[in-house]
Amino acid sequence: MPMIDSIRKERRDTPLDVSDNIVIHERIGSDLMGYYSMFPCKISACLLIYVVRGHIKASINLGEYHIKEKDFVVLVPGSFIQFKEVSEDTLISFEGYSSSFLKKINFWKTISPIIQHVFKQPVFSLDDSMAAFYRESFNIMSKLSFFDNSFMTHSIAQSALVVAIEMLANAINAGMVKGISFKNSSRDQAIVSEFMQLALENYRNEHKISFYAHEASLTLSHFCNVISKATGMTAQQIIMNLIIMDAKDLLMNTDFPVHEISQILGFSSPTTFNRYFKTYTAMTPQVYRNSIESL
Repeated sequence: MPMIDSIRKERRDTPLDVSDNIVIHERIGSDLMGYYSMFPCKISACLLIYVVRGHIKASINLGEYHIKEKDFVVLVPGSFIQFKEVSEDTLISFEGYSSSFLKKINFWKTISPIIQHVFKQPVFSLDDSMAAFYRESFNIMSKLSFFDNSFMTHSIAQSALVVAIEMLANAINAGMVKGISFKNSSRDQAIVSEFMQLALENYRNEHKISFYAHEASLTLSHFCNVISKATGMTAQQIIMNLIIMDAKDLLMNTDFPVHEISQILGFSSPTTFNRYFKTYTAMTPQVYRNSIESL
């Protein structure tokens, strides 16, 4: 498996994860990244990626991004990514935090300072000083990973994640990240963080926004206003994106029949699922699957 067995996708229908609390690779080239251009990958880990050189065209959560040198990418659990184009000279560094590790540290609270930015646009264009910081940070963590596993303790892994997130939050507030100038209150951050955690855990079974507003102890109108302002998307669009991305992943990477996929995604019948999928993709699930298989 690519990336030295530290990133795993045991079966086609399992999300991408990492094998240890934290996995660091300082020099990943275009040859290894090309493997993930064949199909979208659902991620259950948290990945922090710094682009040392080159450029990448990628699809992240249905958005299309041109990622280039000095960009920093934050992929939270539940994200979908597909590399569409990778230049031959591309070199990236990354830190991956396993899903089991994230459950132990209250990940969504840890990432709350940047949560609204991550879901609005997960690619951050750093200025020179912040780019140098992350380049050196990945270099130090990579060197540490060469020691015996006892050196890479739970607390060190947690500290590394906290530093990476808080430095990015500080850089955003200081204007050291290009193209980002918006801020939200800490209360809004908490609401978005809680919603995204709930959404990623429940979107297969709870499609109605009223469920999430109730769990957040907010009126439906206030809840929807906060989510829209903070993320640039409506709460319904976020749930829809999660459902459609999951559906595409299941249609492409498993052999489950459409009626089973409709059940997995919480639809009352295959007909309802077909209608929902076609509304947002302009084709039925089976036509979509056939189009992928013919490529």
